[in-house]
Amino acid sequence: MRKVKNLILTFDYEVFLGQQTGNIVKSVIRPTDQILRVLKQNNARAIFFVDTTWLLFLKGNFYEDFKLVSLQLKDIIESGSSVELHLHPQWLKAYRKGDKIVFGSDENYRLHSLSQDNIVDLFNKSIELLESITLQKIQCFRAGGFCIEPFEQVKRAFEITGIKYDFSVVPGMFLRGGNEYDFDFSDVQDIPFYHFQNDIKKPDPKGNFIEIPLSIYQNNPFYRLTNKLLLKLNKDKIFGDGKGIQEKSHFFLRSLSRRIAVSKAFLTIDNTNSRFFKYLLKFHFADHYILVIISHPKTLSRQALINLLLVTQKYITLNSGNLSDLLIS
Repeated sequence: MRKVKNLILTFDYEVFLGQQTGNIVKSVIRPTDQILRVLKQNNARAIFFVDTTWLLFLKGNFYEDFKLVSLQLKDIIESGSSVELHLHPQWLKAYRKGDKIVFGSDENYRLHSLSQDNIVDLFNKSIELLESITLQKIQCFRAGGFCIEPFEQVKRAFEITGIKYDFSVVPGMFLRGGNEYDFDFSDVQDIPFYHFQNDIKKPDPKGNFIEIPLSIYQNNPFYRLTNKLLLKLNKDKIFGDGKGIQEKSHFFLRSLSRRIAVSKAFLTIDNTNSRFFKYLLKFHFADHYILVIISHPKTLSRQALINLLLVTQKYITLNSGNLSDLLIS
């Protein structure tokens, strides 16, 4: 098999979605500036999936923050990277309380809580806003929380807005708690990419859409413990100052059982010790032709920056404009 040559480095560009969304400068602007510095230093590219429901909220409630983000999105484009679509619809029920942001409900965590017409409307508004800032066509999508199923409810929005590439699938992974956070890709084959049409989990050579799944590896208790201890030894802390969604109590016991089980995990520069990250690249991904990494500016840390420096020096990094050539070659 061919050695790894191509890396699609993706960042979900957003604030935290818990009770503390975090300061926008500390959790988004400054970490992204550090990411861009490394990318520019190594002539590297990435794809930034911008949570546009958050961006729409900023435009209507925190206009100065909206302007800050808009300027940075332009900088991302000018540096050679891409800006694409990411949606967390729970922002539709968020409201401003003084200088704080409050999420009124999690009922819209999944796109599928909306009607097809409302999904299309949200895609249209979001893409119109992004394209007005970046002056580039949006062609890629990642669903918030990987909640892209059932695809048939989202398909019409893809067709109307011209979305061609999806980055929402994590082969072999699942979250089944009987609540709005669930996804299930346990039966998805681990391949670099595939065409699909009506079912995002079933390859269809004649499909109009292309799925580019995250790179995954077989995780185990030893890996998890080793990584955790090394991070602690390095006193690694994220730069962002917010808090994410907390697991609900009924899910906690099930998560305990997972801690001692072998499971799938996606490749990320976040919360990953640099030595352990090197080990993963060498022993789990040496024969892969395409790697797809997910990260977040809000969870950037010193160790994550070391990992970012490594991959931008080691691999050919791509933006969304490179995808058609890559998938044909």
